[in-house]
Amino acid sequence: MGLSVLGESIYRVKIIDDDPTARKAMAFTVTDADLQPLPDDGPLPQLKTFVVRAKEDVDAVICDHRLKGQYARFNGAEAAAELYKAACPSVLCTRWSVADIDAIRPYIRYIPSLISSDDVNPDTIASGLVRCVREFKNDPVQSRKAWRTLVRVESVEPSLKPALFYVAISGWDSKEIIRLPLNLVPSNLRRRIKPGVRFFAKINKGAEQPEALFFTDFEFPAVRK
Repeated sequence: MGLSVLGESIYRVKIIDDDPTARKAMAFTVTDADLQPLPDDGPLPQLKTFVVRAKEDVDAVICDHRLKGQYARFNGAEAAAELYKAACPSVLCTRWSVADIDAIRPYIRYIPSLISSDDVNPDTIASGLVRCVREFKNDPVQSRKAWRTLVRVESVEPSLKPALFYVAISGWDSKEIIRLPLNLVPSNLRRRIKPGVRFFAKINKGAEQPEALFFTDFEFPAVRK
């Protein structure tokens, strides 16, 4: 029983969801994947403590995204990203991947496995955990490989909350405009985001869905004096 991936073993899986019914359903799915489910009834500690304890107590974590305040003071995207940074495999399962993409997008770089609730099954859970371990071993799947890419700013909406801007990505799908939260860009570069401006960023152009795109390492042309 369990998963063996590139020399790593996964068996004990913590389940994070503020809905007891959803936790129970996910536990059945995890069991069907030949893994041991460990549902967490909460309330959860602060994020840093949660990650440290998860790393010590289990082999992987499955998180819902929207978590109520009395259950957790962080959301699932934040948790999945911090678990990734601690090299603890995690899968984010949510039906809010499109509706909440502006809130999730800053964490996508650290979420190899984002699964729609409708697509959750033993195979997708197992493959999601495998994707994480592969990234930890510097062997990401094709859709997660990042390439230095030219980006053009099409529009900026600074008055919205969160502030947003819209871009076209060279070599991905030039006909589709992607919406991004302005806080994705380092604070010292945000003033450079203006309509018509071109910059470079590392982007996983192999992503099949716009929600799976991540953007890092922003590069802007030198300002002429």
